[in-house]
Amino acid sequence: MHVPGGITAILPLVAHAVAAPHKRQTTYEFDITALGGVFPTTGPYGTGPIASSLSITISYPDPSSTSGSTLSTSCSYSWPATTPPGPTDWTVCEDPSVQWRLPADGWSNFANYRVEVYQTLTPDGAGLDATHYLTQNPGMPSDPNAYLSCLQMGKFNPDVCQLNGVLSAHPGPVVMYATEESAKPS
Repeated sequence: MHVPGGITAILPLVAHAVAAPHKRQTTYEFDITALGGVFPTTGPYGTGPIASSLSITISYPDPSSTSGSTLSTSCSYSWPATTPPGPTDWTVCEDPSVQWRLPADGWSNFANYRVEVYQTLTPDGAGLDATHYLTQNPGMPSDPNAYLSCLQMGKFNPDVCQLNGVLSAHPGPVVMYATEESAKPS
């Protein structure tokens, strides 16, 4: 049987790669366990401009734990009535080693955005980065990001957003897998 030369040269490399021990990858998980937002409502029964806010509670890896323990912190951001809600820069959470933002490349509106969380682990700024899109897409369980439920509760009231609401296609928590980074993303 004739075997092309390229294949014969590769076979020893494949055997070596399969036999080599593989380094086990550590998985870091950040969970958004709660979310609450208040946003202006447009239209004839809307609120007009109002001060808006968004807050999340997250659980994240305890860097001092060897048993996989987690910590929890809250993160919030507020927009004044003169500024419509939109993307944010990095903002420190209650635990100052954790920051969060709503990046511009993931913002559509208050019911469709991307949350990013960064946990600083070393003095030189290395840490863990986790991100997830969140949407409101009721009745669409095929949308893996449809965790939000945003409702206007009566005329002239703001939209109130949460996880696990009547319009959420998926129940929370929102599970985000983190990657190790040498610095916080810009």
